[in-house]
Amino acid sequence: MTSKRQLLLCLSLWVISTTGLVPSAAAAEDISDQQELVQRAQSTFERFLTEPGIAAWYVSESPNVKAVFIVPRLWRGAFLVGASGGGGVLLARDFVNGGWSPPAFYRMTSGSVGLQVGADASEVVLAIKTFSGLERFYGMGTVKLGLDGGLSLGPYGEDLSASLDVVSFGATKGAYIGLSLDGFAITANSGDNERYYGKPVKPEDILANKDVLNAGANGLRGALDRFIH
Repeated sequence: MTSKRQLLLCLSLWVISTTGLVPSAAAAEDISDQQELVQRAQSTFERFLTEPGIAAWYVSESPNVKAVFIVPRLWRGAFLVGASGGGGVLLARDFVNGGWSPPAFYRMTSGSVGLQVGADASEVVLAIKTFSGLERFYGMGTVKLGLDGGLSLGPYGEDLSASLDVVSFGATKGAYIGLSLDGFAITANSGDNERYYGKPVKPEDILANKDVLNAGANGLRGALDRFIH
């Protein structure tokens, strides 16, 4: 009986491994943290565009969108004193040749004081509508969102969104009170950029000069091109 059970167990494990129901360690290692972020960014953007109101906004504002910044998971949490953060990618539109630039990697952070309850993860998409706003992201330093940082920012649905540098879209599953992207900081992630492209590279070289490419981002670039063109 014991031999039969062992035989069945071995057979079951062989079937699982050959059918791909359980990914192998080698397969999991094939996807870098940067590639995983790119893929999650694509899923976030495509999911946002399933909402009719957001899709309609992008259709009407398509000529004005200069770049899109996507944070698939922005962690927020604490009580009374909150801290937020998450990795994101920025892609710039190519108005000369069409299409979109490769993604540049950034880190979005904020420390805030105010009424906040619980902890959760949000998905955030920023539509950058001005060239001056986009150019702020070309450097290696930190860009601060909001009027204090020289960028006008407002959430999707506001009447004044037409005159803003950046329009924000968010989706949150957990309970949270008092979130505002005003004052958030976005900093170029030179380490992720180097790892993804195999050499040190500045954000401007990715977004404007397009000196580097990674085929792993083709899905994300194609998704943006389908909705914003």
